[in-house]
Amino acid sequence: MANNKNRISLIGRIGCGKTTLFQRLTNEFIAYGKTQQVTYSDHFIDTPGEFVELPCFRPQAINVTCDSGLIILINSSTDHQNSVPPNFVCTYNIPVIGVITKIDHRHCDLKRSYRYLTYAGILPENIYPISAITGDGIIELKTIIQKYVSFEH
Repeated sequence: MANNKNRISLIGRIGCGKTTLFQRLTNEFIAYGKTQQVTYSDHFIDTPGEFVELPCFRPQAINVTCDSGLIILINSSTDHQNSVPPNFVCTYNIPVIGVITKIDHRHCDLKRSYRYLTYAGILPENIYPISAITGDGIIELKTIIQKYVSFEH
């Protein structure tokens, strides 16, 4: 089993695509399932969306993810609400990148998602739009991830 420095933490709102992204990056069959608890794998820490959405759970999000090698803050391009507080990622002293999911959706709003992620403290050049369903942006994202942690799939 890997230590947490070789793991990537996935955080974001309920339904933003954390588990689907995890499944795509690990070449697993993509099947929706609500993440009810923190899930550890060899390369990932998948967190429930409540960790970001409910202020009382944000300390748990920080505790669970603070010793990983990379944090990916995920925002769905179809999400109309932002639950991440301003400069939230400044809490961490490890690299954080942003990922915008569902760019293939007909209600995709990239501008809004960039705004939400930069509001959370991520620099625009560290935000990567992807579609876990079509695969758009996945190869580029894997390349970026490998700059921070050893990850092969």
